[in-house]
Amino acid sequence: MQNSEAQSTVFRIDRFVVPASSEAEFLSAVAETNTAFDGMEGCLQRHVLKQDEAGGESTYITIVEWASSQVIQKAREAAAAKHREMKLDPRELFSRLNIKAELGYFVPARGGA
Repeated sequence: MQNSEAQSTVFRIDRFVVPASSEAEFLSAVAETNTAFDGMEGCLQRHVLKQDEAGGESTYITIVEWASSQVIQKAREAAAAKHREMKLDPRELFSRLNIKAELGYFVPARGGA
């Protein structure tokens, strides 16, 4: 990131399509993972949003707003440590539960409305 972008907030936005039969385990893993960010400096807010879809699936969006790109590495380390503590491999979880995931970091768009 360029220096001006490094000072901007950064959003981790993840989208998951979750079969109804997988929701309980998925939500438990998300809730426990999110405890890694409790009280973490630079974590401004976090949300878990749900949209019901036809066919028994639900789409979940998780959003975490970070104060700057400088805190992202600490957040990654905290999440990885939490996953080790939980004995959780996210890729294995997604595969086993048939969850489709799109994961990414976003910054506010310049010139956007």
